[in-house]
Amino acid sequence: MREESDFFYNEDETMEVVLRFETMLKHKQNFFFDVVDFESIIDFYLSSDNSKLATEAVEIASSMHPYSTEIQLRKAEMFVINKKYIEALSVLSMLERIEPDNGEVFFLKGQAYLEQKELEMANEAFWRVTECSLEDKVEMFYHIASLYQEANEVNLAIRFLLLAHSIESASLNVLFDLGYCYERIDELGESEKYYNLYLDIAPFSSSVWYNLGIIFTRSGNFAKALEAYDFALAVDPTNVSAIHNMGNTYATLEKYDEAVKLFISLTDLEPDDPKVYSSIGECYEKLEEYEKSIEYFDKALKILSSLSDAYYGKALVYLKTERVNLAHENIKMALALEAENYDYWLCLAKVKFGMGKDDEAIEAYKEATLLNADEPDAFIGLAEIRLFQEDFDEVEEIYREVADRFSDISAIKIIYAAALYLQGKSKTSIRMLKQAKTQNPFAVEDFLAIVSVVSDDDFVLELEKI
Repeated sequence: MREESDFFYNEDETMEVVLRFETMLKHKQNFFFDVVDFESIIDFYLSSDNSKLATEAVEIASSMHPYSTEIQLRKAEMFVINKKYIEALSVLSMLERIEPDNGEVFFLKGQAYLEQKELEMANEAFWRVTECSLEDKVEMFYHIASLYQEANEVNLAIRFLLLAHSIESASLNVLFDLGYCYERIDELGESEKYYNLYLDIAPFSSSVWYNLGIIFTRSGNFAKALEAYDFALAVDPTNVSAIHNMGNTYATLEKYDEAVKLFISLTDLEPDDPKVYSSIGECYEKLEEYEKSIEYFDKALKILSSLSDAYYGKALVYLKTERVNLAHENIKMALALEAENYDYWLCLAKVKFGMGKDDEAIEAYKEATLLNADEPDAFIGLAEIRLFQEDFDEVEEIYREVADRFSDISAIKIIYAAALYLQGKSKTSIRMLKQAKTQNPFAVEDFLAIVSVVSDDDFVLELEKI
């Protein structure tokens, strides 16, 4: 286990010994190198990502200095790098008997076991590291945590990061990884805590401000998220991820004017990113600037013709502007690229309904319910069509199916109330509307938008009492 900084020894001396080694290999000569020389050679090749020559150097060093524990440790390390775990563990077991207090030995044992997914053995070896005498415990614990992160054992990574933090509370690497690991396990309060500790020491970190923005976004604190992204951009105005997320946050808050300005600014930094142009198109669609919206969706598709979201965006615009044939053409393109997208099937159903193809709309809504049974819109759409078809039994069946699942959704109650009224079940309809109005103050108005009760004075009086 070595850091990049460990490779920056005396460069001239290192290059001299490396050149001597390569000359020996080239001319097949026999030169003598002491253990320190070999360590420098091996470390040089590892820093250069040349595992082949590093392995060759280890083999020659091992034959020249067979009793050197330093060389044997390098040998074990190369076995781990080359995924020869059985050979590595054999060497490490021998070294453990010779140097039972050598933390490097147990670190490599833990790595070998972890990469073989033998978690219990890895945990045992890594914990032995904590009992050894070490020159830099913080660095060692940080490296163990990094290996656990790579193996998606985040809680175990946190365990060693907290050990490192208890020794050196100002280690920026440790603080950053604690923030990130707690974010990964959805403990957002702890994540925020460690990112803030990092910023107390180094306030001009664009990446940490950006990560803090993500934490606030995930916790629904959008005002703080925008503030964090703003700080990230103040430190680094070219932080495109922060601009993206800030734009998305404004869009979530339905502040589309602010969002579109940010996305347009991104086109200077990422002129070839089709998703940026698609995001601009989405904002203009929400702002009801439909021609601009189409323009930017087309720009996105000119860069990437397989961007399904751009076709979907165009379909929504054409649907809103009652150009159903164009809407149909584009939503079919979107579905051809991404056939299992709930939103696309929902859009197709609305398009089919707009084209007067009720049966095809029903099939599309049913497909949407299969893709995501936890979203209410497709069920509401199905119930609406069945209501217009006067298939009241189907409306009731849909209501019974989803009433408990979507108990907080007033729309399904309003449609069911309409079906009840149209069947002459006025009292039951009123009871259902009373339930709907507890969730939606405009429930009666929504009901009257789909059912005419002009000639039913008694019912109108009952409605007025709700």
